[in-house]
Amino acid sequence: MSPKKAYYEGNFIARQVSFYAGLPEKQRRHFLAMEYERLGVGSKRYLARTFGCDRKTINKGLRELAADNYQADYSRQRAVGGGRKKRSDHQGTD
Repeated sequence: MSPKKAYYEGNFIARQVSFYAGLPEKQRRHFLAMEYERLGVGSKRYLARTFGCDRKTINKGLRELAADNYQADYSRQRAVGGGRKKRSDHQGTD
């Protein structure tokens, strides 16, 4: 088995992860997709491990960026606390 390839070096990883953590959900996907395109084939697993996301997130970002009608519109974002509630929040209520 070959050793894991490191695309980023030391302090740069910490800065990238810090930047990534401050982005909204949609921008995170697009950031990861652009990083994947920059680093090349084989970097998807590395990016997922480094940024703590799923490879499906990177794939979705790649599809969105490759779409013919792609518009970088980040004005509409999910509200804090938005989305489906956890099952534990509903426990015991019918």
